Amino acid sequence: MKILKTDVGALNNFEVLEFLKSKGASTNDIARLAKVKPSEYKVFDYVVNTPAGTHTRERVEEFKEKCRQYDLGNDKILNIINTRPASVVEIYAIVEDNADELVELVAEVLPPPTAASPKPEAGTDEIDAETMNMEQTEQNDGNIE
Repeated sequence: MKILKTDVGALNNFEVLEFLKSKGASTNDIARLAKVKPSEYKVFDYVVNTPAGTHTRERVEEFKEKCRQYDLGNDKILNIINTRPASVVEIYAIVEDNADELVELVAEVLPPPTAASPKPEAGTDEIDAETMNMEQTEQNDGNIE
C-alpha cells in the first residue's frame, strides 16, 4: 500500500464508515467472517448507529461547502457532522455564533437520523395503563348516573 498524503487531518464518522465498508464491513453476519478484524467491526457497529449511518458523500461535502461562509474551523465542522445537532442548544455547545442559522443548515443538508421508535422509560407503560383505567372508570361512572 502506498501512502498518498500524510497527516490530512481528522476523519468524520461518515468517512470512517465509508472506509470500513470498502474493506468489507457490513451488518451481514456471514460477511463478518471476511477480511475485517473484530476490532474494526466494533467500530463499524458503533459508527453505523450514529448519524453517519444516514449521511451520503454528497451531503457531507455540501455541508462542508456551506459552512465556509460561517468561518468555522475543521474541528467544529467535524463535530457538527458527527453529532448532527437538531436544536440550538445542541449546536450552541459547539458553536456560539450563528447557532440558529447552523441548525437550519443542518436540518436542510444532513439527513435526519433514522432511529427506531423511542423506547418508553421504565414504568411508563404501567402509568399509562393506570391512567387509562382511571379514565374508563370516570366514563363508566358518568354512564351510570
